[in-house]
Amino acid sequence: MNNEIEALTFIGKAFPDAMMDSNASFGGCNQSVEEDEAFQKFVKDHDLGENRANLIVFGPEHFMYWYGVAIPEEVDQVPGLLKFSLPKAKVFQKEESASAVAFDLPLNFELPKFMNEAGELGDKFQTSMVENLTPYILRQLDLANKKLTKTMYLEISSEK
Repeated sequence: MNNEIEALTFIGKAFPDAMMDSNASFGGCNQSVEEDEAFQKFVKDHDLGENRANLIVFGPEHFMYWYGVAIPEEVDQVPGLLKFSLPKAKVFQKEESASAVAFDLPLNFELPKFMNEAGELGDKFQTSMVENLTPYILRQLDLANKKLTKTMYLEISSEK
């Protein structure tokens, strides 16, 4: 479904694609963030409970994988964590039911499946990756409601 979403702030840690394990997963990286005291303090201080997110930022030859939380407000830099600002944008989104293992599944299975679900939009996203000003796929997991929202950024919204 095509949507427009507001700007978000992603707080967490980033990992180069070379840190993906032999199963094409970032499960170990996710766990290292979960064990980080600064991350747990941020989650608790902002009452984020069981909400988590991952973000894939594509580059011309590689990608960065982020794990943490996405929130609708701007926050100051958090010591020990990284911050990434996502713009207000037109997006393709899909929601599905999910469990805690959703972020530990192999990306080489999950991403092509999502691109296929997006159809022509997914094809366009892949072919224009180098020129794309928003080469982002955001996945937000709400464990309390067992819901996974997958978002492919299509273009920055011109409306302020």
